[in-house]
Amino acid sequence: MMTTTTYPAIVLAGYSTKKPDPLAAAMGMERKALIPIAGKPMVAWVVEALRQSPRVGRIYVVGIQPEDGVDFGTEVVYVPNQDAHFENIMAGVDAVQAQEPEAVFALIASADIPALHTETVTWFIETCEAMEGDFFYSVVEKSVMERMFPDSRRSYVPIKEGRFCGGDLFFVRLAIAHTNQDLVRELLARRKSPLQQARLLGLRVIVKFLFRRLSIQDAEAMSQRLLQARGKVVVSPYADLGMDVDKPHQLEIVRALLEARQAS
Repeated sequence: MMTTTTYPAIVLAGYSTKKPDPLAAAMGMERKALIPIAGKPMVAWVVEALRQSPRVGRIYVVGIQPEDGVDFGTEVVYVPNQDAHFENIMAGVDAVQAQEPEAVFALIASADIPALHTETVTWFIETCEAMEGDFFYSVVEKSVMERMFPDSRRSYVPIKEGRFCGGDLFFVRLAIAHTNQDLVRELLARRKSPLQQARLLGLRVIVKFLFRRLSIQDAEAMSQRLLQARGKVVVSPYADLGMDVDKPHQLEIVRALLEARQAS
């Protein structure tokens, strides 16, 4: 009987004590991942989607501790908050490598995609498995996103193949996680502004970006040159992995969706 490979999953639920999340502040809360949605904290919905996938093994939650009282419905590994996005990613990676030294890849998910479906998680992992690469980044084309979430008002990056927003699932070869950390940290700091990221990568990238000649293949080639790792863009036919909740209107969209899902 053939066994199915499972992968550790890292859920990024960290927060900054110096710069409160705007949505959390608008909701009168200190931490975004704990905002209640249809009877559960936001992060619990993401963990539920992961734990129901046959391709996910142990789940590591960064930024949540037992004293937060979140019922995940399964055993998780709690990883202490590190007060910065990049450091929280590395804390999750280090925890996986300490507990599962034999692990080759890990799935990374943001805690703010509570509409995530288990089927999407399984599809993403199996799609990445079928490709050659070291890290895989999900994106969603504008028409796909707006068909499912017409009022989401996501930001889209225009490239040669169309207009895309970033997704919040990643599949990473753990051995390359410590490569070129300074550049990765800077790119993550500018992740809300594609133009600022393009400036970091040089004049040629800026020109191609501004004239919409930058392609998915260009992005993959740049990742290999700059990060010494094979990056792959995974275009998702599923919008839920890109429906991150950053603004009050997005929270209301997801609340209505998950309340309806529970009632059905």
